[in-house]
Amino acid sequence: MAVNFALPVSGPLLGVGVDIVDIDRIRSMRECQGDRFIQRVYTQAEQDYCLKMKFPDKHLAARFAAKEAVSKAVST
Repeated sequence: MAVNFALPVSGPLLGVGVDIVDIDRIRSMRECQGDRFIQRVYTQAEQDYCLKMKFPDKHLAARFAAKEAVSKAVST
């Protein structure tokens, strides 16, 4: 049985989902790319908040996952 889905005519398709980012992946990216990665991905306010935490990679990974989920949900 085939199921056909039609995209909405009025605009982009919005979706719902969950994104999970491995904390070690963020840690590795910071070690390899350093400030370049941080400055490209996070706002100054996000950097200030996350980098002052005891485990900054955990906070950076959570924000990265949220940004990735939003970009997927509203992409055209």
